[in-house]
Amino acid sequence: MAEGEEQSAAETPAPAAAPAARLAQTPPGPPPGDREPHKPGTDDLAADIEQAWGDLPHEAKFNFGDLELSLDKEHLPEACKRARADGFDYFMCLTGTDYETYIDLVYHLYSYRHHRRLTLRTKLDAESPSIPSVTPIWKGADWHERETAEMLGMVFEGHPDPRKLLLDDDVDERPLRKSHPLVPVYEDRPGIVRRPIDSPA
Repeated sequence: MAEGEEQSAAETPAPAAAPAARLAQTPPGPPPGDREPHKPGTDDLAADIEQAWGDLPHEAKFNFGDLELSLDKEHLPEACKRARADGFDYFMCLTGTDYETYIDLVYHLYSYRHHRRLTLRTKLDAESPSIPSVTPIWKGADWHERETAEMLGMVFEGHPDPRKLLLDDDVDERPLRKSHPLVPVYEDRPGIVRRPIDSPA
């Protein structure tokens, strides 16, 4: 091979690693929520809560820039009372997720006075999930608790109106539980469910 050809071959860059190989070489980073910058005032809020709620066992972390506190079920009602007293006057929403062995319950709060968000999280036993209602603290929690109760089959103790919100009164199902069977569509009416997927035709 000529000298010029040898030099040209030496200068040829190595082929780039395949996407899968590049991903394998990338060191793992923090979860997506931990990568978000803390929102203005959130660090001060965390410091204030650590000082004022020191007697209330909790675990604090930042999730997508907002402060999130995880507490045992027994401490959640007191945490809600303190949050309301500290200016969190708006009950944004309530979410529940079935993890089969437990129900993850998350309260999303907002303070119009301080322009801050606060998230409270707790775990409930999946066999008999129940927790005191927070409607005496935030009236807006009313239908959030009703929907969560019927979708996950749980009880909010002391709720003033525990009627079903979306399902008919005679429907005894828990649509958002992992154990709830999936169903196919009617052959003659697409979009209307008929029977569990694993049942015989």
